[in-house]
Amino acid sequence: MSFSLYSFARSCFWSLPTPLRDSLHGVRHALVRRFRAQPAIVEQRVADLDWSEFCNVALRGVSHRAIIIVEPCIDWEGTLFQRPQQMALALGCLGCLVIYKTNGDGLTGFRQMAENVWIAHDSAVNTIPNAVRIFYSTASLTKLKDFHAACRQGRVVYEYIDSIDESLFGEEGIIRHLHLLKQAAFNNADVIISSATVLYEEVLVHGKVRNCALVPNGVDVQHFRNVRSLAVYPEFLCDFRKNHKRVVGYFGAIAPWLWYEVIDQVSALMPDVGFVFIGLDYPGCAQKLPQRGNVIYIGTVNYAVLPVYAQLFDVCFIPFRPGDVARTTSPVKLFEYFALEKPVVVASDMNECVAFPEVFAGGDAIELTAAINQAFAVCGEESYCIKLRKLADANSWNVRAMAYLSALES
Repeated sequence: MSFSLYSFARSCFWSLPTPLRDSLHGVRHALVRRFRAQPAIVEQRVADLDWSEFCNVALRGVSHRAIIIVEPCIDWEGTLFQRPQQMALALGCLGCLVIYKTNGDGLTGFRQMAENVWIAHDSAVNTIPNAVRIFYSTASLTKLKDFHAACRQGRVVYEYIDSIDESLFGEEGIIRHLHLLKQAAFNNADVIISSATVLYEEVLVHGKVRNCALVPNGVDVQHFRNVRSLAVYPEFLCDFRKNHKRVVGYFGAIAPWLWYEVIDQVSALMPDVGFVFIGLDYPGCAQKLPQRGNVIYIGTVNYAVLPVYAQLFDVCFIPFRPGDVARTTSPVKLFEYFALEKPVVVASDMNECVAFPEVFAGGDAIELTAAINQAFAVCGEESYCIKLRKLADANSWNVRAMAYLSALES
């Protein structure tokens, strides 16, 4: 669809009577997502190596601070670029050899992704001596027998990064399996790393592992701070921004744990404010977003250009539904919002967010509306931006990786 055709269609849409227009917002959202345009990302692929080649290049004659094997959790080049990949990169920068196992990424063998960081799809990895094996609490494909085998072979780290909640994992069988993995880790892991205070306290009370550490999520500061200024946005997004002088934005999963009823109420209470949602749609969840003229969902945006899109936000939003997920989540996006120097508004159940006095919060639609207005009032204020800049620096992935290594080496 050309931009001229899009502009014509858009003009026709906004000329419709209000009741008819409101009834068609769902169709509008679908068309916008279907024809959205994003800057192209072009990468030069390095040839994959087999086991022998990998040993010669990465293992033989090379000294590393530690060899760390990340057990399969999410594909390296999947839609989400989150804690597992970020921590791998940060540990690589600190001199560790990190081997990130994947079942996807179109890989057979080994592929270097950064200095000291490789992705791997080869069972020979399991034979590397003196390696530290990392298992994530969210990795539903992890087999209990593989976890116990790793415990017998060497040191094992269990990353407890989310409450094992039905809204996160859905299927009862998966939840039961993850609980069994958690119990095995609480009894047998060498180190347990927790991403949130509530999870860390649970480990202290119920775990038998003596070496525990609290290592929240973080941010790649330079990625979100050094934003390219010459990016070209899709025309529909430029039009939306022009029609809303103030914009509240969210990027992340469009998932069951968002507080859809309150998002609807807040967007209704603030009809002159634009609300932009960016992220992967868990099946059916995007349909729960408000069908209003001041709300737009644009689908996923590549991590490489995500900071560019987020520059359109005046205020950033994390509206998680009250409950265990909200209380136990350390959102990566919180620290990314800090690096963007954008005020942040969250649901007041989000303990890891409201711990920062710079964050605005509310427990219902009225309170969140007031919090958003408070955030607008400090948007762009130099003294406030300096505070956010310092928070981002203090919560970088490099800082997190140093704490992580300290736990491993203690």
